[in-house]
Amino acid sequence: MRGTWTIAAALVLGGCGDSGPGASTGGASEGTTTGTSTDASATMTTGPTTTTAEPTTTGTTSTPTTGEPTTTSPTTGAPAECQTAADCQAPTCQAPTCEAGTCGTMNLAEGTPVDDLPGDCRATVCDGGGGTKEIPTDDPPPQAPGDCKLAGCLQGQVEYTPADDDLPNDDNDCTIDTCMAGEPVFSAKPMHSPCGPMGANFCHSDASCQACKEVTDACEDYGAEPHETQATAHSLGEITDADANGSFACGTIKGTGDVDWFTFTGVDAFLNMVDPSRTLVAENDAGRLCVYMQCDNGTTSVTCGANDTPDTAPLGQKGCCGLGTVSPGLNCTGLDDSAKVWIKVDNPEMLACVPYRLDYHF
Repeated sequence: MRGTWTIAAALVLGGCGDSGPGASTGGASEGTTTGTSTDASATMTTGPTTTTAEPTTTGTTSTPTTGEPTTTSPTTGAPAECQTAADCQAPTCQAPTCEAGTCGTMNLAEGTPVDDLPGDCRATVCDGGGGTKEIPTDDPPPQAPGDCKLAGCLQGQVEYTPADDDLPNDDNDCTIDTCMAGEPVFSAKPMHSPCGPMGANFCHSDASCQACKEVTDACEDYGAEPHETQATAHSLGEITDADANGSFACGTIKGTGDVDWFTFTGVDAFLNMVDPSRTLVAENDAGRLCVYMQCDNGTTSVTCGANDTPDTAPLGQKGCCGLGTVSPGLNCTGLDDSAKVWIKVDNPEMLACVPYRLDYHF
């Protein structure tokens, strides 16, 4: 064991009756002697000696003599803070340093650029003392197309100057888009200027694009005339009951006694269903719409909607009258519902002038 001293004493056999100094007065020696014998003829033998190894503090690896596992002792003092400057951090306009294992900083040169907000006519740079400062620069904001302005910089401030060639666009076919003193101006085009797809519609004085021409206080009638009776009804041609088949007509009711008649031939195409609908779009929500039908074959059955009134045309056909949209139901004898259709627009409200657009399909 560690720290234990072991002494082994050997048995000494002397001559008969001969004893050296310090020896027992008896005959032969009887036991273990302690201490150190002064007799030259006496021999003392010691066992193996084991010495405890003291731990080292030098930070190196030591191997104990007892065969125990190798261990590493901790070093004395604080560990190094850095190996290179990359291990350190520094605030804006300072660079990190590493000297003798300790992090530090050094000021960046004056004028060193710093991450900056673009488009404000100013640049942020280092002031040489570890801080920042702003300096004027030619860094205007992005140009906004069509705002009638040109962005620039003046002494570190954003400045806008008029640019009358930077024309705006309001996506309205019925306006003239210009600039005036750096501001967009949208002026209405002349009445009846073409607009819409393929220029098939007409501009109104309020800069709206409409299917029909604008009617002024003179109450112009741009529709087909004359068509004041069922017999002289304006023909709209032939249409089928396919949902996409249909069109519109424009007209004006001039005065309380005026009336407009239209007619078309409705064809019930194979696998389609007759669903006649007529819509009158009139100023002041005025005007009345009447629809009459006569089957090409067999008897004719017409059913009016809840808000419509049954009526009979001057030539005897059954139909329905109402305001706004009129959609009478049609049933002909057999499987073919092809029919002749008449439409009447009149003015029971007794208004002097009612411009309208008539939308129809079969």
